[in-house]
Parts: sequence; structure tokens; C-alpha cells
Amino acid sequence: MVWRRLFHRQPNDEQRPAAQPDERTLPPHLKEQLKQRPRRTGDAADLRRRLAALRKRRTDALYDIEQGELALEDDNPWKQRIELLGETLETVEADYAEAEEVEPGPYHPLPETPIEDMRVAIENDVATVSFRVGDEPFAYEEPLDWAERGHQIARTELRRTAGDPSTVVPDNVPDELRDELHSHLENSLFVLATVLRDATLDEEPVPEKVTLADLARPCSTCGGWMDVRGRCQHCARRKLRLQELFRERDRLLSERAAEIEEQHRMAERLPLARRRLNDVEAEIAQIEEQLAAADQDAR
Repeated sequence: MVWRRLFHRQPNDEQRPAAQPDERTLPPHLKEQLKQRPRRTGDAADLRRRLAALRKRRTDALYDIEQGELALEDDNPWKQRIELLGETLETVEADYAEAEEVEPGPYHPLPETPIEDMRVAIENDVATVSFRVGDEPFAYEEPLDWAERGHQIARTELRRTAGDPSTVVPDNVPDELRDELHSHLENSLFVLATVLRDATLDEEPVPEKVTLADLARPCSTCGGWMDVRGRCQHCARRKLRLQELFRERDRLLSERAAEIEEQHRMAERLPLARRRLNDVEAEIAQIEEQLAAADQDAR
């Protein structure tokens, strides 16, 4: 049958040798030249790419050696920066110690003038606060650009729409304190309006008896003026100054530690950089010899 012939070994199959690729594609004189020609590890373009990469590595190693030797010198850039950072750190620490000392805040007593007609009106979710200090009426309103987020209204800061804080500054206040007291009363009146609004919205008790003196009670820490919430702007500025100095001190300490670590690291890498340079130089010399041989063969 025909299909049996597909699996039937021909008599001469075992005697016929397999053809080699070189024997089929190359003539005899080229095969002889191929046997006598030394095998190359790579073509010229590949060697030049490797040589360029090695030269870059040599430049990097030379830079590390230069930096390592510089780090071992008595006078080096790292030491100069460390000393400069140390001097700046001493100044910051001195300023911090000075800021920790509580200086007396500005103060002048105010009369017990009652604050009357305190009202809070909520219309269309917009709050309006009003009260009267002596004969001066004050009014504060929320801007109309409030936002509703989810099921809660994001309240905005109140804006004063009526009243002049300068009218409630007593005449007997020294001239050098009038500007500071005016600034304090402007803020403390705003805080009072905010307290009245928030208490109304939260359905909490609203202060019934408030006087002008309550807007500027003496601080227990520095003796300066406090608002109706018991916050002293003079102490707040001192605490803010301490926070700034503390962050600056931490920054300087971190930078100084980084400079010290960098100097030690460059010095410790010096022996390794020298060994790396020797290895790279040897590879460069070897590839340059191979390139010279390749160019000679090309001629």
C-alpha cells in the first residue's frame, strides 16, 4: 500500500551523510580561510560602544577618587559647610532661648461697658449677628457664597457690616497703645460675633452678660489682652515664633548631619574607587587592543 512507503526506510538512507551548513554554503577555499582566521569577540561597532561606556565609568571613578581625597583633607568643602551650619544653628538656638522668655504684653484696662442687644438671626441658612457697645451698633453677616457639603453647611467667616472699633477705645488709653488696642478690639469683637453665631447654631447657651472689659481681660501668662475665648494674640505670636525656630533648628541639624555623612561616605569609597579605576583601565586597554586588531584586519 502507498501509506506504508511513508514509513519504509530506503536502502541508501543510512549510508548518506548529513550535509553540514558550512559544506553547503561555503566553497572550499573560504572554509580554509575561516579555519585559519582568529575568532573575534565582537565587531568594531560593539567594541566602540563598550569602550565609550568604560570611558564614562573611568570618568566617574576619577571623580569619586577626587572627592574621596578631598574629603580626607583638613580643609574641605564639607567641613566648611558643617562649620557654617553650626554657626547658624547656634544663632537659631539663641533666638529660641530668647523667644522662650515671656515678655510682658501690652495692656490697659477697659471699662465695664455692657454689650447689649445681642441678636443672632438665621435666614435661608445665612447668619446675621448684631449687638451694641455703648452707643455704637455692630453687625456681622455671613457672605452669600457659603457651600453645602453633603448634609452639612460649610460656614464661612463673618464680615463686619456695621460699627467702628475705634469708637470703643477709651480716651484715657496711652497713645503708644491705641493702635494695638484697636487691632485687638477689632479681632475680639469678631470673635464675640462668631461665638454668638456658633452657640445659636449648636443650640447652646448664649452669653447673657458681656462687657467691653470681657473683650480685653489680662492674660495669665504675659499680662496682655485676651479675647472672649481666652486667647492672647501676644502669646500666640510668641508660640508661632517658637514653632518657626524649632523647624529651622531641625532643618539645620538635618543638613549638618547630611554633610557629615556625605564626607564620611566619600572618604570610605576612596579605596573602592581606586580599585574600580584599575579594573576599568585594564578593560579599556584590552578593548583598545581588540579594536587595533580589528582595524588591522580591515586593512
